[in-house]
Amino acid sequence: MSQAFSFAQLLRPVGQILEPMQLESFSLRIEAEGVAVRAEKREEKHTTPPEVSLRVVWQAFRRKKTEPVSESQPSSGVLELHYSGDDITRADTEGQSRRNAAGGTPEAHTLSQILRAVGGYVDQKGGRLVGITKGHEEITIEYDSALNKRMIEQFTVASLYDYWVKMYMRRKDRL
Repeated sequence: MSQAFSFAQLLRPVGQILEPMQLESFSLRIEAEGVAVRAEKREEKHTTPPEVSLRVVWQAFRRKKTEPVSESQPSSGVLELHYSGDDITRADTEGQSRRNAAGGTPEAHTLSQILRAVGGYVDQKGGRLVGITKGHEEITIEYDSALNKRMIEQFTVASLYDYWVKMYMRRKDRL
């Protein structure tokens, strides 16, 4: 994929696309034509305790529905997803309009911000991202360094949060 964005800019909209899917784990690869994701969807448990009142059930039905995910998804299992550069650009434009409307500080623990931090890390190293693998609380990134050496590094979500805070503070200082 030709890199018109920094990796931080590329990965944030990919995260925005993936967030509503509530993925347990995934493997993301940068390809010439876009981004490929192989993911395992979190198994949903639909057990309702017998002591739930009719009022609670009624409120659950009346609650505002979240935005539907544009891709059809199985209730559990493995997903194979492919996003072109145009898909990512469109998601970035839509996300930017939502962010402008919402205002305020972004939520650091969302998948889009975690992926943005990974992209920022690779950008800072002057590398070219190859792939990301995310388990429950750990993330492995694979990238080619500025010296063309293949690098594989592991992070916890907490350490990426610390990196994200530093990125956010640098950006805030520029504004």
